[in-house]
Amino acid sequence: MKKSILLLFVMGGIIIAAAMVRDPYPVMDEPRNNYVNDIRHESIEIQNIDTNEEPRSIYLTTIPSRVFVCDGVLLNTLIPLGIGDRIIGASISNTASGLYENLKREYPEEIKKIPHISSRLISREELISYQPDFIIGWKSAFSPHRFGSIRWWEARSIPSYVVATSNHVKKSATIEDECKFLDDMGQIFDVQEKTNAVIRDIYAELEIDWTDDRVKQQDVMVVEVDGNEVMNYDEGWIVGDMVRRLGGRMPLQSESAGVEEMILQNPDVIFAVYFDERHRAQSEAFFRNVRLNSLRAVQNKRIYMIPFGYIYTPGIKTLDGLRAIKKGLYPNM
Repeated sequence: MKKSILLLFVMGGIIIAAAMVRDPYPVMDEPRNNYVNDIRHESIEIQNIDTNEEPRSIYLTTIPSRVFVCDGVLLNTLIPLGIGDRIIGASISNTASGLYENLKREYPEEIKKIPHISSRLISREELISYQPDFIIGWKSAFSPHRFGSIRWWEARSIPSYVVATSNHVKKSATIEDECKFLDDMGQIFDVQEKTNAVIRDIYAELEIDWTDDRVKQQDVMVVEVDGNEVMNYDEGWIVGDMVRRLGGRMPLQSESAGVEEMILQNPDVIFAVYFDERHRAQSEAFFRNVRLNSLRAVQNKRIYMIPFGYIYTPGIKTLDGLRAIKKGLYPNM
């Protein structure tokens, strides 16, 4: 009798444990969409770079239909382009959580087309289970402790695309780099009509009447608040090129910017990058600190909150980023 009770107890424990563990990355044996045989009339060559900024080519004879995306910020571009049903999965870091919530509200049907969206960074072994035919990611995704090298995937005939404005792949990222990303996505997924329209709007937004008396060079800081610490975005990031092209100047080139450094620089305008609404509230509270009351930007109420997705690998959101920065620089125009 005791043995029977013990056996039931052990079996019950196993059942409970099994119920608690859910494998969110099942191997997907069957195609999940109607695009598997989507063959091009001719192959295309996409010029890209590897994680060391070395040039490389990607050759495609079909439009990818099992795409894995890392990081979630990139969905800001791919979802509005209407290719959600070509995405097999995506991983979203904490920096993209707020953007993902916005996408769910703006494009609920398109988001539903993506079978798996992970709220954590996944490993190479987990990515293999998705059986991707194309990978798009930040430089950091192709590190040894994540997906492994691009060459590893290429050896298995799975092309990978590195976003050039991520993780300082390029020492000085530009708007042209972001427009190339858009053009590449247009070619890869055969949506060039959409991407061409966005690229035209981006360049139109850069047009400024430099003879206007209200247009003058201003010192700008773009920062990211983390508790009492402050990260500084220098001119090497794409946001630096945005600011420069719109008439601003970013004098501080170091990565960190404490309170003392901000007071020393005393910029005319500060853009505070935020990830979600909670982070936005924390950033707003930071700038209410009396220690910062001497800042020109505080005194003149020229501290502006800007979403992370507007300034980091922004893709389609490059246009929103330019508009937000232009409005902050020239509020009376």
